[in-house]
Amino acid sequence: MWKKNKKMKNIKLFLGLAICVFFLAECKTTYTLSTSESDAKISVNGNAVGTGSTVVVVKKHNSATIKSEKTGFFTETTYLSYLGMKSKTEYITLTKDDAYDASIKNDYANKDFEQEVNIKLTEEAAWKIISQIVTSYFDNIEMADKATGYMKTNWQTKSFLQTTVRTRIIVKQSSSTPLKYKIKLISEIADKPDQSVKDDDTFKEWDRILKKYNDLITEFQTRLSAK
Repeated sequence: MWKKNKKMKNIKLFLGLAICVFFLAECKTTYTLSTSESDAKISVNGNAVGTGSTVVVVKKHNSATIKSEKTGFFTETTYLSYLGMKSKTEYITLTKDDAYDASIKNDYANKDFEQEVNIKLTEEAAWKIISQIVTSYFDNIEMADKATGYMKTNWQTKSFLQTTVRTRIIVKQSSSTPLKYKIKLISEIADKPDQSVKDDDTFKEWDRILKKYNDLITEFQTRLSAK
């Protein structure tokens, strides 16, 4: 009798454990994820898992942070948790970055570019050309000193869906013999629309420039070196 009772207890214990394991195994939600861009990179909790689509399993009391990203689009962050259901389909739509579309990568962005002036141009003539080029792109000049050959524009800003871009140019004479000028096109971006141009801490250097400034450096090169 004792052995029989012990055997029954073991069976009950085994069944109890089996039931617990079964329910624990069921306490998860399997997400089938897909993005609007088939080549978007997907990461789960910081680990790259694939592009375009993936499957993520979230157990009870756990969660997962999904990031979907593609160049030219805003990064989408999705938070997943156990929902009390076995499976769920999740579709992630990536939004185009309008600032990216309105800009172009430029090797001169935020770097000093030095231009030697044609020997046939006087300093006064060169300064006149510089002033004409700058004012054709920028509405306001913050500082201009012909005697020292220094010019700095005010910031010009452009607000986008999720960002603000600000641009300015600084020109300074770097040599008198031969006559040379250093030109710096400064392009910065803030991760907020309608950001105040005065909030310097919110802006960071951007390796792209707005398309409207794309020919600016070329114009300096062409007109100051022209014979």
